[in-house]
Amino acid sequence: MIKIMTDLSADIPRELVDELDIAVLPFYINFGEESILADMDYTADMFYEKFKSLEEMPTTSQATPGILEDMYRDLGKDNQIIHITIPANGSGIVNTARNISNQLIEEEGFDITIVDSSMYSLGIGANVVEAARMAQKGATRDEIIAYLNERFEKDRVYFIVDDLKYLQKGGRIKATTMVVSKVLDIKPILWSNDGMVEAFDKVKGLKRAISKMVDIAAEKIDDAENATVYVLHADALKSAEITAEMIKNKINPKEVVIRKVGPVITCHAGVGVFGIYFKHKG
Repeated sequence: MIKIMTDLSADIPRELVDELDIAVLPFYINFGEESILADMDYTADMFYEKFKSLEEMPTTSQATPGILEDMYRDLGKDNQIIHITIPANGSGIVNTARNISNQLIEEEGFDITIVDSSMYSLGIGANVVEAARMAQKGATRDEIIAYLNERFEKDRVYFIVDDLKYLQKGGRIKATTMVVSKVLDIKPILWSNDGMVEAFDKVKGLKRAISKMVDIAAEKIDDAENATVYVLHADALKSAEITAEMIKNKINPKEVVIRKVGPVITCHAGVGVFGIYFKHKG
């Protein structure tokens, strides 16, 4: 059998993780000297309240190599593993995963494939869910990996943040984007390009920025009438609902799904972030 594995940054709801038997690697969330191992039991809402009470922004760190190796051993005893990760530019977990998996493959014959998503949040999660569904339906490893590689090459997540300072402090945004943000009332529409956050476009005012983001989706979405558009947010439900309504009116896809951004991504983007993910045309 094929087992699909990812990490907490994929922001997959607990019910889908359980339904599709997806393995989710935890992350450490660091609040000053306090550090907790956040797993599926540490909800987005719990983290939002904690985040808003902090004077200093929290940080994340990858799970220990021992935790990862134990998961590989448990999952890989009788299964092929496809591990879909946060980008290498966003976490050291990718290199750790490659080192441990290579050792298990070479010395003990495990079958583990690492796929760097190059995206964040539901850009990872939506495709992890699809990969797990493919596995349940009997797709081969090569078929699943081909699907993932195509999506991660073509697709991007577009998003708007309440304050760029969180991305700046975490070192995940290009300096040129920070210069753009200093212009009065300019709201950059951001995207992740090979794991680094860049300005895709810049618009004056929040409402115009949302409208522009929806225009981007209308231009780039594949098979709109049968598509699902994911609207993601971290404690920014009003902005997410406005975005979802504009998508329905302009694009009218088959489905618009609003989901919460979890603690790993919120640590770096801050509360107030919201955005969209959808399958892109070729």
